[in-house]
Amino acid sequence: MKTKNLLIQTLLALIVLLQSTTLHSQCANCSANYPAGTFSTTSNTLTTVNTCIYGGEYAVYNVTAGETYTWTTCGDTDFDTQLTLWTGASCGTGFLAYNDDACGLQSTITWVATFTGTVNLLVSRYNCANQSTCMTVQWACTSCGAVPGCTNPAASNYNPAATIDDGSCVFPGVDYVHPTVGGAGEFVGACMVNDCGPFRYTDNGGLAANYSTNIGITGPPTHYGGIYRVFCPETAGMCMQATFNSFRTFNNRDYLQVKSGPTQNSPDFALNHAPTAWGGINGMWGNLNGVTPFSFTSTDASGCLTFRFHSDAASTHTGWDATLQCVPCAGGPSGTDNNDCQTLTALCAGTALPGNSSGPGLVSDGCVFGQCPAGGENFSNWYTFQAQTTGTLNITITPTTPSDDYDFAIYGPNVTCSTLGNPVRCSDAATTGATGMGGDVDLTEPAAGNGQLATMNVVAGQQYIMVVDEWTATGSGYTLTFGGTASLDCVVLPVELAEFNAEYVPSEDIVDIFWRTESERDNDRFEVERSTDGINWEIIHVVKGAGTTTYETQYYVADPNPFLGVNYYRLNQWDTDGNGKYSEVIAVNILDNVYDMLTVFPNPTKESVEVIFNSYSKEQVMMTLTNSSGKVIVNTPIDAVSGGNRFNLDLNGQSAGVYIVSIITRDKVYRERLIKE
Repeated sequence: MKTKNLLIQTLLALIVLLQSTTLHSQCANCSANYPAGTFSTTSNTLTTVNTCIYGGEYAVYNVTAGETYTWTTCGDTDFDTQLTLWTGASCGTGFLAYNDDACGLQSTITWVATFTGTVNLLVSRYNCANQSTCMTVQWACTSCGAVPGCTNPAASNYNPAATIDDGSCVFPGVDYVHPTVGGAGEFVGACMVNDCGPFRYTDNGGLAANYSTNIGITGPPTHYGGIYRVFCPETAGMCMQATFNSFRTFNNRDYLQVKSGPTQNSPDFALNHAPTAWGGINGMWGNLNGVTPFSFTSTDASGCLTFRFHSDAASTHTGWDATLQCVPCAGGPSGTDNNDCQTLTALCAGTALPGNSSGPGLVSDGCVFGQCPAGGENFSNWYTFQAQTTGTLNITITPTTPSDDYDFAIYGPNVTCSTLGNPVRCSDAATTGATGMGGDVDLTEPAAGNGQLATMNVVAGQQYIMVVDEWTATGSGYTLTFGGTASLDCVVLPVELAEFNAEYVPSEDIVDIFWRTESERDNDRFEVERSTDGINWEIIHVVKGAGTTTYETQYYVADPNPFLGVNYYRLNQWDTDGNGKYSEVIAVNILDNVYDMLTVFPNPTKESVEVIFNSYSKEQVMMTLTNSSGKVIVNTPIDAVSGGNRFNLDLNGQSAGVYIVSIITRDKVYRERLIKE
């Protein structure tokens, strides 16, 4: 019998979502039911089923609909395993899931139960063979026993079983609270938040209780730093603004740093920041209620604000009460870069790719707090690639400045931005210089890692999504290169697409969409699709293709009804045999010149106008129409969304003359003169 001496945490780090959806890959060499009986678990950490299961043996497990279960042989080495999950009267019927080589030669299945009952897990030796050698199988109900990450007794969802306070505590009248513990061995205490508000943010005591002691202390007498969280805009052309309504901490020792940018080391603001007792570190401390309210507005290209709090083991106080919201700014996030998954860039092998990032984008992608990537994104670039041939794949990220720190995560195969799941490779290593895959055996690593992960085995046709994340606040870019025996599919479309662009025309309020092909073969049509969130798409044009040609072909359409905000566009090219393939996604932000003002169009008008305005939050606003004598002609409520809004105003029946259109929001009153002819 083999000796088993692997820590649960190590095994958990090896869990990956690499499930095949190819039905012909599963094994059915069910030779014996061993161990006998039916197994059950409510543990969300791995427990051992048996330490000596042979190839060809299967066991029976109870599952509950809606729960997520993981089975793994990772950590053992006796033979190359394959795992197949079946349901039915016996093993080998009712295929559910299959996996091979999730961690080296070992396998992992993670499956969300679609029913309550029993399933059979078959262990096979590659290739679907029996084997009289011992293997260990472990399993867990990873969704069972989940508790809110709130350790504050004053909160309404306080749970003493919680192990991590991730800023999810609920207090009356408070939207977000500051976390007390960092995740995955880092100082980040919660996933990045994209929210234009306005919303209320306090210390972890809410409005009524004091904050906790020992936030960010790693042991006296040294004060190494505090727990932080990041808030970023969800709308292009906006920056976060924080207004403190009250502030009081233990004098000179407990302090909050407000930073312009999305990382723990982004530059501090100067306002109300003063040296503390901790080695002259600047922060806000003491009783600042005499100067409230005071505000901070991000000047970083990301539009983000970071809040980092430190408290010692002595006294506490009431903490802070702040209101956060988005405000228009020059140089805020555009929403058109590949900082978000929905605007990812397609990659090919064979060329180096220089890259850099202005921030984490408008969406918090791929973050499960406490797991790699801890806290989510800082300065991110999102990419996609597809294997053209089966083989091994290595990746190297080389910083332009060797002292910069870059991390990365890879999701797949064959996932979407809305269903990323757990990464199959992920590094949060706090190392500088080159990082990547091909220099180690681990699949994921925390801040203490060496920046090198195991080679990936890829299959022709598999697609992956990758994010490269710059942790260094002043990083200067990197070069991304590929290696290994597999080649990548460098053809974005079956046709040779040479150019794909979209441009907003303010004078006409349309988006011009243009693409050009070098050659085409059996090209039936293009479908032009638009989205406002990068997830839900609609077809706005269908354009007939050129069929087969070796000449350049140019195409043009216009989107006559673009939305205020970011509009995403892509092409779906269809061959005559019915096969379709998507292009890359491009984005157009049409808010730059009109975002923080009221616009009526057309003006002058003879009949109706479109009223275009901004609201800082989802709310009910009032629209009024006043004539030149000051008489209110129209006074009606409008349900506004956060960001850009459009509303048709009918002027039929109104006399010719000058009118004033007003939009009254919670934050601002907009007015615009309108001429009725």
